[in-house]
Amino acid sequence: MSTAIYNTAFASLAAEDTVADALEHMLGNRVSDLPVLDADGRFLGLLSLQRLLGMLLPKAAIIGDDGVPDLSFTSETLDRLRERVHEIEDTPVRELAVEPEHVVSPDVSPVEIVLLLHRGSNSIPVVEPGTGRLVGMATARDVLAAIHGGGSK
Repeated sequence: MSTAIYNTAFASLAAEDTVADALEHMLGNRVSDLPVLDADGRFLGLLSLQRLLGMLLPKAAIIGDDGVPDLSFTSETLDRLRERVHEIEDTPVRELAVEPEHVVSPDVSPVEIVLLLHRGSNSIPVVEPGTGRLVGMATARDVLAAIHGGGSK
C-alpha cells in the first residue's frame, strides 16, 4: 500500500497572523517554514525562518548577493536581537510570505520531491492545481518517515 510522501497534517498561518504567531508555531511545531493561507485555504506563500533571521541582521549583511561576509566587528548583543524581534513581532505574515522556488501538485512523483529536497529546498508546498488550495507540505523528515515506515523490508 502506498502512502503520500508529503504531510497532509501541517502547521500553517493565516494571512493576518503576526510574526509573533509565526515564531510560536515554528518553535511549537519544530518547523522552519510555514505556509501562509487565505481564509479559503489557498496558498499565498511561505514564511521561512531564514527570512525572519535576515530581518534581524544589519542591512549591510544582506545587501546584494554577498553582503558583508563577516560580522565579527559588530557589537550586536542578544538583547539587541531581542529588541529587533520585538520591533517586527506585530507585522502580518502576509507581508513577509514569499513564493517558494518550488510548488508541486498532489500527483507529483515521490522521486521528484526527493530531488527537490536534495537540491536544497527545505519545504515544498503541495497545491491543488486550479483551486490553489494547499493540501500538504513535503519536508525531508516527511520523506524519511514515508520511506522508513511505508514498505516491506
